[in-house]
Amino acid sequence: MDIYEIQKANPEIFPRFQMKDTLFLYYNCPQKEKILQLYSKHIQLNLTVSGKRILRHGSKSDLATKKKGFLLKRCAYLQELPPDYSGWDVIVFYLKDDYLKHIFNEFRPYLSLNNLPKVSSDVALGFEIDEQIRNCYKGFLPYFQSQRPLPEDILENKFKELLFMIFSHPNNKHILSFISKIADEYSTPIWEVMETNYMYNLTLKEFAEIANRSLSTFKRDFSGHYNTTPGKWLTQQRLELAQLKIRTTDNAIREIAFDCGFENPSHFSRVFKKFCGISPAIFRETHKVGQ
Repeated sequence: MDIYEIQKANPEIFPRFQMKDTLFLYYNCPQKEKILQLYSKHIQLNLTVSGKRILRHGSKSDLATKKKGFLLKRCAYLQELPPDYSGWDVIVFYLKDDYLKHIFNEFRPYLSLNNLPKVSSDVALGFEIDEQIRNCYKGFLPYFQSQRPLPEDILENKFKELLFMIFSHPNNKHILSFISKIADEYSTPIWEVMETNYMYNLTLKEFAEIANRSLSTFKRDFSGHYNTTPGKWLTQQRLELAQLKIRTTDNAIREIAFDCGFENPSHFSRVFKKFCGISPAIFRETHKVGQ
């Protein structure tokens, strides 16, 4: 589910402002399902005003609350309702690379860029929020309640202030490291995109968007690195992950199918039996760890 396009197409649910190449929204999350699989083709800056959600990617999960902000890379992820949820009011900024480069280069003389940490492979980069940062992003809230049109310069200046405070916070150097890489024309390696997102049910077009490549460039880069087709590689990786989960967990087969990127349990069973020679249930009977 392309969260950017869904939110862009439903302004009555997701009130928003458009500013240059940046879309930002403030809304109460309408999620009803326990778990949603989402993906974003743009970088997200995620700031919780109240409530909470679990952001899950692979085996790693993070709790989004007002105590912690998140920068989400272009990625697929699961958004989950916590047991004690009571809503989620959140401000989300969608950021494009060119605009981030422009802002970073404007800030560069005022940032401490020595001894930056290595860029993390995590897709959700949590960052510290102090009172100054919190007051700044809460300062956007009255704009969403106003019926009057606003000059773009007012919104942009306030947004720049927020970014500068996040970038310059001494405990947020990992965020600065990631943005610095983008400003230096860093292109995420194809293997990193695939090996952190293969377990999600995405089309090749959606994988290409996460990789920030055209579909044709994505296919060429994929073939150059893996020397096979995306379809064959994805099936192999998902089946290996499914076999591991069947052997080492008591999760239901339908849950494993979802966790490994298969369309539905029936499709998963057909593919599994075709490649492994036996059904997932029989595989569990004969290969379960501890039996």
